[in-house]
Amino acid sequence: MSGSKAAFLAVVMLPTAISALYFGVIASDRFVSEATFVVRSAKSPLPGGLGGLLQIVGISRSQDDSYSVQEYLLSRDAVAALSQRLPLRDMFHRPGADFVARYPNLVQGSSEEELFQYYKSRVSVIHGAATGLTTLKVETFRPEDSIAINRTLLELGETLVNRMNERIRADSIRFSEAEVKRGEERLVETQIAITEFRNRELMLDPSMSSLIVTELIGRLSAELAIVTSQLREVEAASPSSPQIPGLQRRIAALGSQVVLERQRVSSSSDGLAEKIAGYERLNLQREFAVKALASAVTSLEVARNEARRQQLYLERVVEPHVADYAEQPRRLRSVLLTFAGSMMLFFVGWLLLAGVREHGVKMK
Repeated sequence: MSGSKAAFLAVVMLPTAISALYFGVIASDRFVSEATFVVRSAKSPLPGGLGGLLQIVGISRSQDDSYSVQEYLLSRDAVAALSQRLPLRDMFHRPGADFVARYPNLVQGSSEEELFQYYKSRVSVIHGAATGLTTLKVETFRPEDSIAINRTLLELGETLVNRMNERIRADSIRFSEAEVKRGEERLVETQIAITEFRNRELMLDPSMSSLIVTELIGRLSAELAIVTSQLREVEAASPSSPQIPGLQRRIAALGSQVVLERQRVSSSSDGLAEKIAGYERLNLQREFAVKALASAVTSLEVARNEARRQQLYLERVVEPHVADYAEQPRRLRSVLLTFAGSMMLFFVGWLLLAGVREHGVKMK
């Protein structure tokens, strides 16, 4: 019985007394400053309800970016930026702060890594997936310190969102400018190819040249038909007429010229037909290049217009406030939790000990 009492005193009463002493006398008050914000995007859609209403005005939640801000606020980069703006170490080591809760303390030293771990125990960022709202809580020994850290963290979050906006703008414009540059180079290349073709073939437009040749063939063929008709009339009227040899020579010359002009058009290697085909290909390439360049220029203008608008927004839903009473520590609750935990530990140990004793008796 005395052993049970000693165990009860050691396991239950002693921790409870220490807890009551610490939380009742030693523990310093800690003040909590709370703020709520949401990160919104001008593009990401939200189906139905409030998301549909926000989509009408061009703004919707951006959950991924909310997580990015959350991770940043709980990062070493945030601690470093916060330390540059505020005396962070002094805020966590105010005069009157108890030796357990302050920084550095009995467990944590003054290194940067230990400061980061202590910072995470005093700053919490909780994102609500259902509402899209993110709650930022800061806990220090003075209310003005808590609100100063809270406001500075919100400013750092807005700075991060602005950097992300700048990156979005730069990426979109850079891609569009690259497309415009490629379109210009392609158009210049096709124009140079057309100029080289004209210089090489000594003609501005093979299609126009083919029309001229076709008209010439038509005139020669008409003249050949007239001369042939005259020859037949002369041969019929006077077979021995001295005009017949002249008409025959003229017919032969016209026929040879018609054959020559037709060969200029239909030659497989350097005829006008082949030149027209090559020139049409170059023209099509130029038309495609012009259209591609026009599309790229339009895309660049759209990208620039989009860049003028902010893509991401960090909107403060609830501004940080100055606490007028200390929320932490919850003294009575902490003592009761210590007592309940000690009692559970005592009963578990008592049951284990009783089981071991019973097992020993059975073995005997």
